[in-house]
Amino acid sequence: MKPVRVHEEVERHRELVLLACRSLDRSDPPGQASGCVSMRSGEAVVISAGEEDGEPPRTGRNAVLIDPEEGLPLLGELAWPPPETPAHLAIHRQLPGGGAVIHTREPATVALTEAVGAAPSAGATVLTVAPGPRSTSGRDDVAGLEKLIDLSGPVTAVLFDGSAVFTWGRSPDEALSGLERIRELGRALRPAPAAGPGEAEGKTW
Repeated sequence: MKPVRVHEEVERHRELVLLACRSLDRSDPPGQASGCVSMRSGEAVVISAGEEDGEPPRTGRNAVLIDPEEGLPLLGELAWPPPETPAHLAIHRQLPGGGAVIHTREPATVALTEAVGAAPSAGATVLTVAPGPRSTSGRDDVAGLEKLIDLSGPVTAVLFDGSAVFTWGRSPDEALSGLERIRELGRALRPAPAAGPGEAEGKTW
C-alpha cells in the first residue's frame, strides 16, 4: 500500500461524518436505518463503520480512515469499513475536489427513489446501477465498479443493486440534503388517496 496523505483536519472530518450519521438516523424510521457516510480527507477517505449484520443499526459507530484505492483501513485504524465501501469510493473518484457521499438501505427511501427514477418529469435523474453477479458478493469482486457509476450527466442519486440509495455533495450536510430532496420528490409522485363514497357522490341538501 502506497503512502496516503491525510488532511490536517482529519479528526474534524471524523466528527462531521459521525454527526451526519446521527442525522441519517433521525431521518429514517426507527429501527430501519441502515447506511453510512463517507468524506474525503486529503487523499484518504473517512467512512463510518461499526454496523454488522444482525446487529441493531448505529450501535458502536466509528469513523475509519481508509485508502481510496484499496478500500482498506490505514495503519493504526481499529475499525473495518462497511461492505458498501467500494460503491462509496467509486462515487468519490468522480467527485471533483473531494466531497461527501452517503447511502441508505431504508426500504421506504429505496421505493421513493425508484419512483423518481421511473418518472422522466420528476425534476431529478436517478442512475440505476445493477452490478453483475460477482459484483454483489465481496469486496474484491467490485473491481471496475466506477465504470458502472457515471456521474458525468445531471445525476441526482444512484440506486445501487435495487437496495441502496447514494447521494453526494461538497459536504455531508449537502449530501443529506440531496437524499431528502429525492424523498420529497418521491412523495410528491405518490397518488392522492382515493375519495370516500360520500366525497365521490357529493353532498345532498
